[in-house]
Amino acid sequence: MPEVLVVMLVIALACLSVLCVYLVNFLVRLRSILVDVEHNVKELTSKAIPVFENLETITEKVKSVTESIDEQVDMAKQSIRSIKEIADSIVNFERKVQERIEEPVLETVSVFASFFRGVRTVVERLRG
Repeated sequence: MPEVLVVMLVIALACLSVLCVYLVNFLVRLRSILVDVEHNVKELTSKAIPVFENLETITEKVKSVTESIDEQVDMAKQSIRSIKEIADSIVNFERKVQERIEEPVLETVSVFASFFRGVRTVVERLRG
């Protein structure tokens, strides 16, 4: 029986040795993969930095354009308000002129019409 234990011990040690060799091989592959990952991350970082810098520049330009558009919209609103005020002033002026001139003009036209009717009546009586 002790020989069976020795054989079993030899087999166990052989299995353990194979397992260790496999584990060493696995760790070497894992290290290689991690080195590749590290290289890829460094490459990505080096390429991402200029992109982020460009993005920052673009963001600043968009902000500037947006502010400019806001200013232009405010100016347009003020211009429209000014035009509305001018139009209201013209309408009020027209109304005042019409109120002051309309009645005297109508009276003058009425007087001229009466005068011409009178002249026509006199001419018709003189003819007739």
